[in-house]
Amino acid sequence: MFFTRNPRPGGDAPDGDSAAGGGRDDDRDDLPGIVGAESRMGVGAQVYVLDSDEDPTSPWPWGPTGVVLRAGGSAWQGVSAIGGSARTWWVEFDSPQLDRDGDGPVASAQVAERFLRLAPPIAPR
Repeated sequence: MFFTRNPRPGGDAPDGDSAAGGGRDDDRDDLPGIVGAESRMGVGAQVYVLDSDEDPTSPWPWGPTGVVLRAGGSAWQGVSAIGGSARTWWVEFDSPQLDRDGDGPVASAQVAERFLRLAPPIAPR
């Protein structure tokens, strides 16, 4: 879901930046024509999972695509201090998938954010 910044009454933000710019570079927008919109990982985001060519440790070796359903919380990766914790997301795949071990097919799964990439935006016609 994308939001735009509402202008403040009086036209100035407390730090002196104009409310229209909100103190940031609007040329950072990923979606042309929508002020304040940036592509971010979250519910409803279209994503693809890194395949085994991009990351040999990927649990989904064929690089499935899908949509983020909900946040998965955090999970311990390898239960080591070096691995640390990582955010996960529940992803509904576009088609059922087999995991690295050949288990499945599954329609959705909890995937660590480090294996997810936002799908490129679809250009308006």
